[in-house]
Amino acid sequence: MRRLLKGIWNSITTLKNVLGNLLFLAVTIIVLFALFSRTDQVLIPETAALILDPTGVIVEQRRALDPFAEFMGGGEDEPETLLRDLTEAIETASADPRIKILVLQLDGLREVSMSQLQTLGAALKDFSASGKEIYAFADSYSQNQYYLAAHADHLYLNDQSLQVFGGVFLTGMGVYPTYFKTALDKLKVQVHVFKVGTYKGAVEPFLRDDMSLAAQEANLGWIQVLWDQYLDQVAGLRGIDKTNLNQYIDHYPELLEDADSNAGVLAVEQGLVDELMSRQKWRIRLQDLVGSDDNDFRQVNFRHYLMAVAPSIPTLNPGTSKIAVIIAKGTIYDGEQPAGSIGSDSISALIKQAREDQNVKALVMRIDSPGGSATAAEQIRYELELTQQTGKPVVVSMATYAASGGYWISATANQILASPTTITGSIGTFLLFPTFNQSLAEIGVYSDGIGTNALSGALNPLQSLNPALQQILDLAINNTYQQFISLVARGRDMTPDAVDRIAQGRVWAGTTALDLGLIDAIGGLEDAIDSAASLAGLGEFETLYIEKQLSPKDLLINELLRGGTDVAARVIDTRSLSLVSRLRSEFDDLLQMSREPGIYLQCLVCRPQ
Repeated sequence: MRRLLKGIWNSITTLKNVLGNLLFLAVTIIVLFALFSRTDQVLIPETAALILDPTGVIVEQRRALDPFAEFMGGGEDEPETLLRDLTEAIETASADPRIKILVLQLDGLREVSMSQLQTLGAALKDFSASGKEIYAFADSYSQNQYYLAAHADHLYLNDQSLQVFGGVFLTGMGVYPTYFKTALDKLKVQVHVFKVGTYKGAVEPFLRDDMSLAAQEANLGWIQVLWDQYLDQVAGLRGIDKTNLNQYIDHYPELLEDADSNAGVLAVEQGLVDELMSRQKWRIRLQDLVGSDDNDFRQVNFRHYLMAVAPSIPTLNPGTSKIAVIIAKGTIYDGEQPAGSIGSDSISALIKQAREDQNVKALVMRIDSPGGSATAAEQIRYELELTQQTGKPVVVSMATYAASGGYWISATANQILASPTTITGSIGTFLLFPTFNQSLAEIGVYSDGIGTNALSGALNPLQSLNPALQQILDLAINNTYQQFISLVARGRDMTPDAVDRIAQGRVWAGTTALDLGLIDAIGGLEDAIDSAASLAGLGEFETLYIEKQLSPKDLLINELLRGGTDVAARVIDTRSLSLVSRLRSEFDDLLQMSREPGIYLQCLVCRPQ
């Protein structure tokens, strides 16, 4: 029997090695093919349209990919498009005489925050200001897609579209977390929650099956700010009354019925689009503008355009002063973490690198995080403070989120900038400690014994919660909250009482945060870089992005995999994948906090839908 099992194991190991070698061979062949076929992809016609066709999720920083999981079909996340790539392509094209128009093809865009939409919108406005026009065409427009499409000088819908949600489908904004209480009750899992903050809604999914009145009040406060900005900007771009947009949403079924169920006709009647036309007519119109090539209009995709106009490795002058930019995106965890998550050790190492670089005169932290581990957040913040002590100013640029632990990191920076729709605040703390004694009792499994002291076995999740441990956790969570308050008070030049009044775990939009003194100014990343340069007294400088370096092999495989996911986004409807990814993420949050009992600074409701 032993020899048989050993033989089976050796066979499995051999098969694994063979599959690994085959995988490597496949990657090599595909990479070589991509390299040799890329030559004519990057050729830009003398007269062309720039195609802006983001796919999947717009991100500040791409997540690290697991090559084996991706090739074996284990990747469930949506494809990603880097925000910086989009803005760089638009900015470069505005001054490129070969690019005559910009074409928005937004069918593959799935998820993008309001803050990111505003950044892209500003870039599109600058493109129009250069004297060039923007065109948009689609079978239908979702709410996020339409925000960008509204910037077009010529906005069209396919008159032959048969999509269920055709036309322009707007829904408004809301916050709808997933709640686990009944599920946990059925499993007999007791989740002991310790929190500080009246509005700390992050813990409600473990205690309730619905949103509390306090959470409703707090959430409506910030999502209404975001929605008002959406309405103001879209209405201004299209020259319509924003009240009409709300009525369009609230009375959509009746309006659609009056338009003979034709969503495209309704969109034209409401002034949301300019015209309905077929794809053939659309191609002919653009051919008249930029010429034809292979029975299509002359064009270059923004990814290929960047490959042609931007060097793969940015050239920097070694003697020129630098403004370092570090991107901290994702949930905050302890230790080393891959790109797409914030690891305390990973980010601290990058901050230290910037601090020790003599050419770096200031640091900009670009934060896009709903929070996470309190210990990890403090480690990162302290590294920033050490950088400030060397005389190098630190400026925080808040992206989509900089809430809870994200705000903790930001609290003592020299300056804090945010977009009008940044989700920030959530100054509060919580801790989860689950116990499973009742779950196991249902199947006849028990834990019992004896110890030497009152706290013996207190951390055993198979025992009921020890009263002494409960007192300890209460004291710990309150102490962390007071530290949070003190940090904010010191960093923002406020009294602890003043901070406490606007803290309590409440979430704020960027414009409100400015009024409350939680940030210094409204602005994007470029504004933050300029602010850092001003604080450092720099006239001329270069921007240096400091990121965790991947090996050449990892870079190659990652680019290959991303090329594949861009294609997949056009073939597969990723809405179901998005749902799976969201549920998995929320369960992962719960499991992470259960596995590693600790104090968390996290906003789990900061996801407008």
